[in-house]
Amino acid sequence: MKQVSFSLLPRQAGTYKSLVDSSMQSKILRNYILHEYQLPEQLSIINEGDKKGLKLEKFLFDEPTNIRLNELVKDVRKNGYIANRSSLMRHILSQLITNLKKNSTIPPKERAVRPLNFYFKKGTKEVLEQFVSFRNRNAVIERFILEDYKPSDVKHLLDKPKELEQMRIGVDRKAIEKLDEFVENIAQKGVTRTALMRDVVENIIAKLSNTDTRKLIAEARLQNALFEYEQAFGKDVLRDQLYKYVTYDESDPVH
Repeated sequence: MKQVSFSLLPRQAGTYKSLVDSSMQSKILRNYILHEYQLPEQLSIINEGDKKGLKLEKFLFDEPTNIRLNELVKDVRKNGYIANRSSLMRHILSQLITNLKKNSTIPPKERAVRPLNFYFKKGTKEVLEQFVSFRNRNAVIERFILEDYKPSDVKHLLDKPKELEQMRIGVDRKAIEKLDEFVENIAQKGVTRTALMRDVVENIIAKLSNTDTRKLIAEARLQNALFEYEQAFGKDVLRDQLYKYVTYDESDPVH
């Protein structure tokens, strides 16, 4: 944990602290950021409002919460709007305060979520982001596991990628327990929770794209490889290499 500071509206921190016990203020806020908060449809409101008299307030954040907050800021900026950690925190707190008041003194429901690291075929994250935004990723994966997921055949589940990339995913413990039940029922060495999570994400991509996930990942990796090669050696050298590859393939007697 480390202490982080945000410039908040004059009465915002006071209102929040009046609704939550002092021992739980940082924890409730972290939980809300990680598992409940969603960016508004109209992103321009993130930086709106009177900024006079802002007051610096401190909270204890862990690394996952810091990462989540930074990703949300990036998401707003990628869409062409102004945002920083403090402006986003002001919006987060305003939403959290509204929720707290609606529920009297009852804090937002604390879901049993623990973000975990999973390993996927390199290129999976890039393809998934074409169909599911970062802010909705956990919710989409959790809902799919709980409502739709059926494991693929064992042969596919045992196909471990040679090149891996890490993705951090946070879903409710019920979703994790369901994956673990599948592992127990399949009872095959090598079929792990991570293998099933890879299968889950591949199924989500296939469902949303109506295309073979392996093809989309291969195309994304190919495009990245071609771009890197061109950047390193130039377009002419890339063209020559592609020409050699195509002509060799066409004249190979094996084919």
